[in-house]
Amino acid sequence: MVLGLEARLEAWGDHRDLINKRMAENYVSDAKSILVEAKAARRRKHHHRAIRLSQESFELSLKAILRSIGVEYPKEHEVSDAIEENVAKFPDWFQSKVTYLEDASVWLSERRGPSMYGDEIAGKPASKLFTSEDSRKALEYADKALKFAKKLLSEIFGVKSYYTGPS
Repeated sequence: MVLGLEARLEAWGDHRDLINKRMAENYVSDAKSILVEAKAARRRKHHHRAIRLSQESFELSLKAILRSIGVEYPKEHEVSDAIEENVAKFPDWFQSKVTYLEDASVWLSERRGPSMYGDEIAGKPASKLFTSEDSRKALEYADKALKFAKKLLSEIFGVKSYYTGPS
């Protein structure tokens, strides 16, 4: 049987949705695992590692959010512009979180490099650059982004197991 163009496009659309769902689910799963590692780093007072891992978790949550609405995100670490450009595609409750996510994304991405490499000009290793308050803030950003991602995926894909609490 040979499918006509319209049927092939329709089938491809379903395939694309399935790919987006699988990718978004995987990003959320990874973001959750990385957030556990970030919390462990903070408990060990490795604040630079907590920040680096929080940024990674946050980034994956944002990319899951974009995938969930079928948006191909930029291949970079700071993707808040893509969220802003597509804000109308999100439910109202999520639209009210976009400014928060943009601010968090910029804050975390600015600290990504220094949390890994330190400040070479000043001769300060990463472990000497960040405080307990910095890592607390980074973890809060990552945790909230993950909660938002889980809630959104639950609504979009109709799976209740993603979301288990208030946003």
